[in-house]
Amino acid sequence: MNKVGAHYGFWETEWSGGADHFIKSAKRAAALGFDALELAGFAFYDMGRQEMDQLRAASEEIGIELSYSVSLPLEYDISSSDNSVRKNGIAYVKALLENVGYMGGKLFSGITYGAWHGQIEDTKEAHWDRAVQSVREIVKLAEDYGITYGFEMVNRFENFLINDHREAIRFAQEVGSLNGKVLLDTFHMNIEEDDMARAILETGAWLGHFHVGENNRRPPGMGNAINWDNVFKALHTIGYDGWIVMEPYVMPGGQVGKDIGIFREILPDLNLDSEAKAALGFVRKEMNKFAAAKQDGK
Repeated sequence: MNKVGAHYGFWETEWSGGADHFIKSAKRAAALGFDALELAGFAFYDMGRQEMDQLRAASEEIGIELSYSVSLPLEYDISSSDNSVRKNGIAYVKALLENVGYMGGKLFSGITYGAWHGQIEDTKEAHWDRAVQSVREIVKLAEDYGITYGFEMVNRFENFLINDHREAIRFAQEVGSLNGKVLLDTFHMNIEEDDMARAILETGAWLGHFHVGENNRRPPGMGNAINWDNVFKALHTIGYDGWIVMEPYVMPGGQVGKDIGIFREILPDLNLDSEAKAALGFVRKEMNKFAAAKQDGK
């Protein structure tokens, strides 16, 4: 059965508040029944070992696993035409991976190949080639730690390099590492893919991580634009056994609201914990639906 997680940013307006803040969220997610909590990787660039030890011990005691996602800042764009920016970016990502490895983390994904909201400096092809070369160097460290290095396909307004599953697969193929995998996200897929189910089926064994959320950033099960039966049937068909992480963003304010572009209350007057628990139930119901169908021979 797939482990189901929630992203820390659902409840918070800042990407990090230190170990104590992460522990509070981990307890909250575990109490609601989640198996995992996904954290913003930015926070681990300069987090001290003492804080990391505290967080790791607490997560183990709580019984919740941690994953890490990041979208690289412009100053660390590893696809940049500027050699110094690219060099600094490679060092930045390696530092993140070192700390994720220290934490015992096994999932590191997001816009890990270029800059969040970056602009094309020369051509997409040139950025692509530089990104592949940079990631080939970085991913060796992920291999050493046994970390899956995920390439997230995102909508065209957040990055220009990997905008659908085919580009994500091609990028992973060119990187050429067993640890390089594709991250699909239903929010982005709703914008860029012609057929979500077909995208999942074609991604197949390249799929290493999966994010779920509605087209308007609400939790899964709170919209009518995504055919969730088709999505989960496709995941079941390819035998996907990785994590499924809920990644809605609903609160304006703070750095999270600014970065994601949330300028109004997406869930006004609703209890976030209640909605998260309902979304968890929805995801598990969808997962069980197709597992049960297989047992019945359908």
